[in-house]
Amino acid sequence: MASMSLRGIGFTLRDAVALAEARGPGTRIALGPGEAADIIAPAGLILTPTEARAALAPAGRVFFSFGNQAAFPEAEPLAQTLDEVAAGAGTGFMLACAAEPGFRRFAYQGHVFQDGLLLADLRRALAPHLSGRAVVVTYETVAKGGPDLLRRISAAREHGAVMALLDAVDEAQCAALAPVMAGQLCAGGPAWAAGLPAPSYAAEPPDGHTAILSGALDRQTLFQLGAARGEMPLRQIDPTAPAIEAALDWAAAQPQHFILSTSAAPGQRGTPGPLAAEALGEIAAGLAAQGLRRFVLAGNDTAALILRRLGIGALTACGVWQGLCWLAAGDYKFLLKPGGFGGQHLFPDGFGPQIRLNEAAK
Repeated sequence: MASMSLRGIGFTLRDAVALAEARGPGTRIALGPGEAADIIAPAGLILTPTEARAALAPAGRVFFSFGNQAAFPEAEPLAQTLDEVAAGAGTGFMLACAAEPGFRRFAYQGHVFQDGLLLADLRRALAPHLSGRAVVVTYETVAKGGPDLLRRISAAREHGAVMALLDAVDEAQCAALAPVMAGQLCAGGPAWAAGLPAPSYAAEPPDGHTAILSGALDRQTLFQLGAARGEMPLRQIDPTAPAIEAALDWAAAQPQHFILSTSAAPGQRGTPGPLAAEALGEIAAGLAAQGLRRFVLAGNDTAALILRRLGIGALTACGVWQGLCWLAAGDYKFLLKPGGFGGQHLFPDGFGPQIRLNEAAK
């Protein structure tokens, strides 16, 4: 990216990691805009307009990545950061596409749908928080492509719009939009930035004792934790009253990969507030003090808090494992599992001991 004067910026940590996965091993991620990197991730849970402004300074062109997780971002903070990127990059105008085929999320007539269900009228949701108008480049115009599409984008810019929201209703249309997006200030999922030259980097596979720490609350992660419960050590932590020392004592006695989880179904969550996430941060610090250096972190907020608690300021993308990218920081290795990702047996098959029984044995 540096050689192309192109910098990636992630609205969340997961957005930055998804962009690094698209680019490949060797990609450097900074948590906050304080140091040189290919991709800037927020220091907190979401990128602030101030962080976005600072991240723009050394870049000739910017790709802003958002929407790379099952839950779509809230409109107001997203719009404020998009607006800052558009203004700070010197263009005052941005192309954006909310479609993300990997999550079965598509845009039609400016409306965002996921799994066939309406999420938002994006133009109406963003407009109150932008410094100018947002216009929709509809499916019909996108489908025509070529000069018609370029003329519509140019007209939107010339008439003072700050953002053009592009419809995309299938993977083929997303792929066709990529060349249009590539030459302009743009925002969306990492697919738009695919094809960038990856740095030369020797990726080492992860090894050693691994702790899986889960604070994610999505249905798929809960399903995966349930499947793992009978196949590898799992300790459930009460999110309303976490017993940190007891969890660390239990972890120290485990001879193999293990899971510590504050994830809970809706009826079992109580009102934990930030306590559960903070507890996982303290547990991660305790595990690190015990010498553990391999972590799988389930949930964007959980991952962001744990990295901050461990004092991690920069990450380097390593090899792919189970469809996700391991991230190195010194002698630490992290894998961030987003909500909604992976099959039922991801934890025991991908990260735990290979002890699955065949059907006959069951």
